[in-house]
Amino acid sequence: MDAANKRRVPVDAEVNAAEGGRSMSRARPGGRRPASSGSWFGAPLVYAVVTFFSLMIFVHVWQFSSSEMHPVLTTPFYNKTMVQFTTKFGTFTVDLYPEHAPKTVEAFKKLVDSGFYLKDAGFYYNEPKFVLQGGGFLFDKQSPVGNLPVEYSAPSTERMVVIARSHKSDSGSTEFAIMLHDNTERNKPSEDGPGYTTFGRVVEGWHTVEFISKKMSAGFMAKEDRDYQISFEKVEFVERLTNDNYEAKMRLEELTYVLETPHSVVIISEKDCPEKREVQKMLHKFRTTVRTKEIGFANHIPYELEAVEALTGHKSLPLVYIKGKYIGGLREVQKLQQTGTLRTMLEKSGTLAEDIVWTAINQNSLVLFSKSYCPYCKKTKETLAGLGAKPVVFELDTRDDGAAIQAFLFRLTRQSTVPNLFIKGKSVGGNDNVQELQRSGELVDRLKKARAID
Repeated sequence: MDAANKRRVPVDAEVNAAEGGRSMSRARPGGRRPASSGSWFGAPLVYAVVTFFSLMIFVHVWQFSSSEMHPVLTTPFYNKTMVQFTTKFGTFTVDLYPEHAPKTVEAFKKLVDSGFYLKDAGFYYNEPKFVLQGGGFLFDKQSPVGNLPVEYSAPSTERMVVIARSHKSDSGSTEFAIMLHDNTERNKPSEDGPGYTTFGRVVEGWHTVEFISKKMSAGFMAKEDRDYQISFEKVEFVERLTNDNYEAKMRLEELTYVLETPHSVVIISEKDCPEKREVQKMLHKFRTTVRTKEIGFANHIPYELEAVEALTGHKSLPLVYIKGKYIGGLREVQKLQQTGTLRTMLEKSGTLAEDIVWTAINQNSLVLFSKSYCPYCKKTKETLAGLGAKPVVFELDTRDDGAAIQAFLFRLTRQSTVPNLFIKGKSVGGNDNVQELQRSGELVDRLKKARAID
């Protein structure tokens, strides 16, 4: 029953009671007028119902209006000079903080200008969930800028870049550490020391930093292994977008991280967007790896729409990206599907890698992920052929999605190298493992149980 009907019921009852009272008075002039129950019970009920519904309407209007009330961004986005490092696993970009550590930033720029980090330098120390440290330490490179004083100003939160040093406070120079975790408490000034200098922050390529930390062994690399450190192939100054407003700067960083998601289709959309759901349905049919970033619905996360426009140059949503390349919205994705080019594009981009691997190892008893030029892969193939086994072979170096498949295999098995042999859906490892199983006779048993050989 709606509010109007609820209100009419007691009012009609009150009118009827009043009319009944008047007729009774005419019949019995000397009688007392009876009290109407509607006069003392109905009116408060009406007021309560009206108040309740008014309150509900007010709350609804307030919620709706507040969802639209985002603060106005008054500071502009602009390009700023930053430093980009290139490694064999990808790039990452550091925003420098001269306002926090002017002497350190000046020295770091000199090191970049001089090419200090281009030879005999790289990452050599890794503590997962703690720090990733690099420089020229393993090659005993002499610093051209001398030792630097501690300039503690900014905290050592995740992504921050800090000057590494020994227990001596003025021993910092060319070595730097990227915070993989919030190390503010550890690095702040105390009675034991003046703290550590934070002079920059990784604003692009955080996926690269995370991947390097996962690939490297934990701890310090020995000097005799220095040729295996993750070297810097290129270090250069680049122009990147930023904003002086902290929240706007964070939105750029967050959106960049999403757009850089490797081997995935990225959708940027508002929360309740029917076009987004249509795109997701289309991609789901291909079993594509999809990452969706919903924006603009939370008051405590301002400037998302402004950051999207500044970063991508587009206002209308949703935005669809494949391998970092802007494809368009729903209409453009539909056209790609109608012309038959969408699947080809997804395959080449590596966004189908997970489905390809799962399908292969679940539908085949023996699968080998290999590279055509790899001597260890050839040895594994010879061993299997000698036993009469015929694996389904994926030569990753000949496929457009080879890197994506290898990256997923690393996440799945924690093995980053090839060959990677699967028997009945389970990885047995690389060539060393295969040869060990062959010597022990276990390989034949496993292949027979999997019906890969007679």
